[in-house]
Amino acid sequence: MIGKLSPQIQAYAWGSRTVLAELTGRPAPTPEPEAELWMGAHEAAPSGIAGSTLDKLVADDPVGTMGAAVVERFGGRFPFLLKVLAPERALSIQTHPNAQEALDAPAGTYADAWPKPEALVAVTPYEIFAGLRPYDEAAALLRSLRVAQLTRLVDGAAAQSEPMAALLAAVLRTEGAERARLVDSVVGACRVGDHGPAADAIGAVLRIAEQFPGDIGLVVLPMMVHRVLQPGDYVFVPAGVLHAYVRGTCVEILANSDNIVRAGLTPKQINVEELLRIVDVHRAMVPEQAAGCRVQSFPVDVPHFQLHVVQPDDTPVGLPGHGGPRIALALGGTVRVECPDGTVQLAPGESCFLDASVADAEASGQGTLYLATTGLSG
Repeated sequence: MIGKLSPQIQAYAWGSRTVLAELTGRPAPTPEPEAELWMGAHEAAPSGIAGSTLDKLVADDPVGTMGAAVVERFGGRFPFLLKVLAPERALSIQTHPNAQEALDAPAGTYADAWPKPEALVAVTPYEIFAGLRPYDEAAALLRSLRVAQLTRLVDGAAAQSEPMAALLAAVLRTEGAERARLVDSVVGACRVGDHGPAADAIGAVLRIAEQFPGDIGLVVLPMMVHRVLQPGDYVFVPAGVLHAYVRGTCVEILANSDNIVRAGLTPKQINVEELLRIVDVHRAMVPEQAAGCRVQSFPVDVPHFQLHVVQPDDTPVGLPGHGGPRIALALGGTVRVECPDGTVQLAPGESCFLDASVADAEASGQGTLYLATTGLSG
């Protein structure tokens, strides 16, 4: 089958009052900030389809909707979730567990027993902090701020076998009056000097300090790698990688999980010890740029998902992912998706679902099609 989806909007405080409304053809500004547009079968906000919801369709016929290989690998759970993110305020500094870490954690730590790797493609310039700097680079930047309290933490970590992990732990475990003094001193130091190659990162810290005054995350951010992704740039964020998304619009794909551990920039619960247990201080994020081809399939090292960016024109182009479930989202123009089961015309901001029985599908039109598949399908 092929059918249009009715996505679900998540109205979080960090979202935009205009971006998602304009993408989906609704009046803007909206009464409340809108942060995320969800397309998938997550039980918290499943997409509508054909008078039902996608999670119910999957539950009623797992093999028919997802394919035998996907059911064998993932059971009856839909493997991925596609989103559009539209932050105007910074998201929390966070990371996610892998599958074994989710299983090993004390009861109640996580919402489910799944890993939560994710990947994104920038739609507009998209500012992020993702991954920790190498210790020597982070130490040099933090020492350049000339905050004695911070320098002592940097020096204390230097002799440890994992100095970056030790430094992150020392910062996050700072409490009470010492924490308040450390944050105030670091933000004050960020306001003076030019900071050389780190100027853009420090500028982002100062903007975020206006949103989250006194938050320990403001000390963590300079330890992280700062980037502004350009439209079409892609980055894969494995489980365990510390990250914070700052502003812009992106299409994100992730394993169908809600497992999250936060380190700062949030009024929500922070679990420092669990974060230190699962964080990967060594993994570096290397964005991949748009290749300019009609179908660009971005690499991942997980079976749950793969993201493809399709640039159709008047000549139809074949869509990858046959043999498994697919979700297609149109942005920037109208896209026509055709298969033996039927045809769907997607206006900008509209999406559709193709189940595992759809062997051949193709797209034509003038927009960009973001196609979500599993990492198992062809």
